[in-house]
Amino acid sequence: MNIEILLGAGIVLAAGVLQGLFAAPMKFARRWNFENIWLVFAFSGLVVFPWLLTWATVPQWSEVYHLTSAKTIAAIAGFGVCWGAGATLTGLGLNMLGIGLGLAIILGLSASIGSLVPLLVLTPEKLGSTQGQLYFAGTAVMLLGIALAARAGSLRDKDKASETSDRGVVVKASFLAGLMVCIGSGLLSSALNFCYAFGAEALVHARELGVSQVWMSNVVAAPATTGGFLANCLYCVYLLRKNSTLKRFWMPGSGLNWFYGALMGAFWFGGLAVYGLGVYRMGGFGTVVGWPLLMGTIIVTSNVAGVLTGEWKGAGSRVRAYLASGMIVILVALWILSLAQKS
Repeated sequence: MNIEILLGAGIVLAAGVLQGLFAAPMKFARRWNFENIWLVFAFSGLVVFPWLLTWATVPQWSEVYHLTSAKTIAAIAGFGVCWGAGATLTGLGLNMLGIGLGLAIILGLSASIGSLVPLLVLTPEKLGSTQGQLYFAGTAVMLLGIALAARAGSLRDKDKASETSDRGVVVKASFLAGLMVCIGSGLLSSALNFCYAFGAEALVHARELGVSQVWMSNVVAAPATTGGFLANCLYCVYLLRKNSTLKRFWMPGSGLNWFYGALMGAFWFGGLAVYGLGVYRMGGFGTVVGWPLLMGTIIVTSNVAGVLTGEWKGAGSRVRAYLASGMIVILVALWILSLAQKS
């Protein structure tokens, strides 16, 4: 196999590890509420890092936006706001179900819906084609995998107290409530794919202006994630006022918490940027292998992090069997969806 493909695959694996670990620092933010740590993450990961990277890699960024219609820019930002609402639910869902199980459910739904909806809206004539059939098959397999993973979480919660503490993060919710939050997050998070599907005009102008193919997607990512930040910011500000937790940002010993929040942002957006580099090195092979490799690595990494931080402590062999089965089926579904992208 070509050394460039192997190197690209290694870079994609690194990207998956970064994104799989992005929520882990949240567990160590002592004396901060969800709204404190999540707001710092959202500002760093959804505004600061995306625009810094766009500024550094797309010198023509202002001209790209000048040439792009207001309708397209509004569509990118609008879907970004929807995705941001999903990202807010992601934080809540991970807090309720744990980072391993929560991310598996969210990513699975996001990947399926994010692939299927653009097909239904933009190219409905392909529904009966091999590609359409693969998308439907991948979605069906994904739902099966999510059902198995959800069963594992349900059994786990029956074996544990309704209120547990995992290294500083207190989980106070029924499994069903957490599952509903993660499902809502997965559905809304798919809107990030819509930003690229319905923001193609910006990508075309970037290509015409000579922007490198490696960094071209940044012209969509930056306004999309900024729209996402608005949704996250509004909810966090609401919680800060409701819980009177604004003062916690400046309480003694909070410096490390600020670092944890920024680290979450660096992990999340860093993984996204690194993934683009890896897929570019893999060439055409990256279309088939890169995306499922990224999603699979995120799911595996987040579950390992969840186990190491005590999310599945005390779970019996039956519970672990359901979890492992669910993860395997989800990975198979991701592979089927990647084949559909190539068709």
